[in-house]
Amino acid sequence: MSPTTVFFDWGGTLAQSPDEFVHPWLVWSGALAHRGSAVSESEIRSALEAADRAVRHQIYAYLGRSDEYWRIYDRHVMDALHIASRRQELEESVQEVFDDPSLVRLFPESRSVLTTLRTMGYRTGLISNHHDGLRRIVEYLGMDECLDSITYSQEAGAEKPDPAVFSLALRRAGCDPSEAFHVGDSIEADVEGARRSGISPVWLNRRKIDRSPGCPVLSSLDELIPLIERIG
Repeated sequence: MSPTTVFFDWGGTLAQSPDEFVHPWLVWSGALAHRGSAVSESEIRSALEAADRAVRHQIYAYLGRSDEYWRIYDRHVMDALHIASRRQELEESVQEVFDDPSLVRLFPESRSVLTTLRTMGYRTGLISNHHDGLRRIVEYLGMDECLDSITYSQEAGAEKPDPAVFSLALRRAGCDPSEAFHVGDSIEADVEGARRSGISPVWLNRRKIDRSPGCPVLSSLDELIPLIERIG
């Protein structure tokens, strides 16, 4: 079949998340320092790991209620850090950072590439290991106008490379796996996940890592249009 749809990963592919999103301990460290609490990096990391073990798997049950889930998560972190006072103030300070979509930056070529693909007649979709806060970020950046579908792991009940996420995206886009490409920066999550689902993978290797994933490799999204034109 001829390709009809191009899916994209979000973080590291279309958008660049700040260090605070990638390393949550930085957010907690800043919030704790602001209130005059001296807590070491190792203590914060241990508290976050404890919260992950306790409740991370529960996030799928809070679809549409992610704010409620993160309140529960934050309380586990504060319990692990033995914080007894001004807990609501700390929680609000932490979530203010994570809820701020202005901290996320699009890569310069992202919008133009998606716009060009749609002009060429392709449908575009997003497949991300994220929760329902992703929609708020996408809309804030105006990328919802460039996407025909948005699929994230929380609603699929699994994370890439699990085929369940890709299967939901395919159903939502109304296309067969053989009609789709998936572009992402992770070999394990994006390349292998797409391949296992029957979708043609494209690896975005911005960091120019010396690896051969057995699929087309790009160093910038700008190189995607010529690739699609050749294959299509």
